[in-house]
Amino acid sequence: MSVSLNQNDLIAKQAFWSPAFPRIQIWRTILGVFVIHAVFFAATFVIFIIGARLLGTDPGQMLGASTPAEAAVFFLTFLGYHLGLWLTVRLLHKRGFRSLFGPALRVNWRHFRRGLLVAIGVSIAAILLQLVQSLFLPAAPESTAQQSMPFVNWALLVVPALILVLMQIFAEELVFRGYLLQQLRARFGSIWLWAILPSLAFGILHYDPVTYGINGVFYVTHTTVIGILLAVVTLRTGNIGAAAGLHFGNNAMLIFSGTKGTLDGFSLFLTEMDLTSTQMTWSILTQTFTILAAFALWWKLTQRNQPIANTAQAD
Repeated sequence: MSVSLNQNDLIAKQAFWSPAFPRIQIWRTILGVFVIHAVFFAATFVIFIIGARLLGTDPGQMLGASTPAEAAVFFLTFLGYHLGLWLTVRLLHKRGFRSLFGPALRVNWRHFRRGLLVAIGVSIAAILLQLVQSLFLPAAPESTAQQSMPFVNWALLVVPALILVLMQIFAEELVFRGYLLQQLRARFGSIWLWAILPSLAFGILHYDPVTYGINGVFYVTHTTVIGILLAVVTLRTGNIGAAAGLHFGNNAMLIFSGTKGTLDGFSLFLTEMDLTSTQMTWSILTQTFTILAAFALWWKLTQRNQPIANTAQAD
């Protein structure tokens, strides 16, 4: 007796990269990356010029996003990624924008919530680990968090800020764990080509030696590791939701507490920290190893019988 599958069953059995077929030629992907970033940088330029005029300031002074208005302008620039992606997948690959979420053409919000909870747990664990740094590191200069604005003013900003952060993280996820991951995994079987190299590119985009000094290298390593893990999680779950939830949980923390001088316009509390210090090195490394530990626990509990590059969907 034959058993027929309904449409939902068929979608569930499709791989995350299946929407990329049949237009997986490498020249299309390279051209697509160029178009996406050309549109992004053009949109960034226009948005910064308009924002500077509306705020009566110089565009160069807005890069630090040190006020709520400047932070809003900064996050709005990620609209350029969404526009670039839409043009690329429609014109170069003849598929819809929603295909970047996965074969179901939508975000799996259950996976998003799980990713968000994991990100919150990782942040708490990293904070607890940093509390023991005094046992083996020189004492750091005393630094207390200062409230940056009245609570009422901040409360009015929370929802718009969360929406802007959500737009920003989805822009990055759809470029690196959506478009690039789908196109490269559909074309190549090696984890080096669909996860490690794109994640290294993602990490290098965060390199800022002027701000971080030698810690810029550790920060690149941190973002590269996260990129690789998010790529594996995305392929295993078959949807962008879990990676987006993890990314959102991490970036949304900036709205509550930030470091003075680094995208702090929405932060309620600000802490001054020497970003080139040993304490910052420890902070970055603890976050990296905490995330690796969380991934290892997830893998042991749910994926232990599967090889790392096997991409059968996980619950």
